[in-house]
Amino acid sequence: MSNSKTNISQMLEVYSLWSHGIKSRRKIHSRMTEKFQDEVVSLATQNRWIKEFIDNASEDIIQDSLFQWHLLDIYGIPWQEGKLVRYLSDEYFEITNVRASGRETKWIWRNWYLTDGANLTPHDDISFFWKVLIEKSIKDADREKLDRLSTILNWEKTFQEYDPAWTHWPTSD
Repeated sequence: MSNSKTNISQMLEVYSLWSHGIKSRRKIHSRMTEKFQDEVVSLATQNRWIKEFIDNASEDIIQDSLFQWHLLDIYGIPWQEGKLVRYLSDEYFEITNVRASGRETKWIWRNWYLTDGANLTPHDDISFFWKVLIEKSIKDADREKLDRLSTILNWEKTFQEYDPAWTHWPTSD
């Protein structure tokens, strides 16, 4: 593997593209070139990373792929919660125009209960509630994902370029 300590943001981006269903390695490389320009790692390096993901992170790839109803048990969500989870997933899409991953959906469901979302009243600021719920759920899902990948792929637990309060994967925007 290449020096992942200096290329973690690119490795995370390749993982994200791969886990969200882009299976064409040339298409991934093209997107990476657009984002990282002259700094982009080679296609061969990206291919090695994808092989590592397939070999070592298959369960996480399922978690980080788009939410699928029939995988509730893999996400750790009881089937009895299916109707609520469908509602939460649909509401997430309504607000963000993006489909949540299985991991994000799991955290939205968990945080729904932690924040007492079922007891909202018309007097509550529902849009603010959803904004906070979504932000917290994405943050929790990202932390879990980073922790899992760092363990599976033998990254160091702390990265100089990341703040401990890190909430989203780094971008070069």
